[in-house]
Amino acid sequence: MRVYHLPSRVEGLLFDMDMTLYRHEDYYKSQIKNQVILLAQEEGIPVHELEDRLNRWKADWSATHDGHQPSFGNTLLGALGVSIERSVDLRRRAIRPEDYLSSDALLAETLETLSRRFRLVLVTNNPADIAERTLAVLGVGRFFPQIIGLDEAGESKPSPKAFRLALKALAAAPEVVVSVGDRYAVDLEVPLSWGMGGVLVETMEDVYSLPGVFPEVR
Repeated sequence: MRVYHLPSRVEGLLFDMDMTLYRHEDYYKSQIKNQVILLAQEEGIPVHELEDRLNRWKADWSATHDGHQPSFGNTLLGALGVSIERSVDLRRRAIRPEDYLSSDALLAETLETLSRRFRLVLVTNNPADIAERTLAVLGVGRFFPQIIGLDEAGESKPSPKAFRLALKALAAAPEVVVSVGDRYAVDLEVPLSWGMGGVLVETMEDVYSLPGVFPEVR
């Protein structure tokens, strides 16, 4: 875990979903792989050719952005001109959290503890219905009554729009909100530039220990 900044007073937490609220490399890779397969079929080109085009674009983008990696939605948009609307459709057909994830009692306990003190909102680059299914499988849907998904934002994080909508959902100023995620450039860079707190999590143990970052909610 790396804590970049914590406000002196915290009222709300923004949570990323994928590889933040769970750690499952095979599931995460399947999301991208299945979308690439579907897109290659629809475009009538070999999967390996499409992968090569995406990888070249990602490498060029990363080289001019301090080594950071773009989100997959932004990669599709930049490399192939795939609209966000089409990305939403691809994700809905390609992603199956039920095939990979299961209930996480420790995660539920952690979020229960945090929810006693803070308002929580989920901000994800997946559509909200995919997020709802994922949270349901993990057994933590009740902690996120508000979800800002790709279908609502219309832009993929790190677009400021998704974070702006999340702040509106929390009815809170940036200075009393902390963003929690697994990718600095995607989940934390914009929030930190607005004066929010930022916590980078790298393992599920980091997530389970979050209440310790805010001692008043122990």
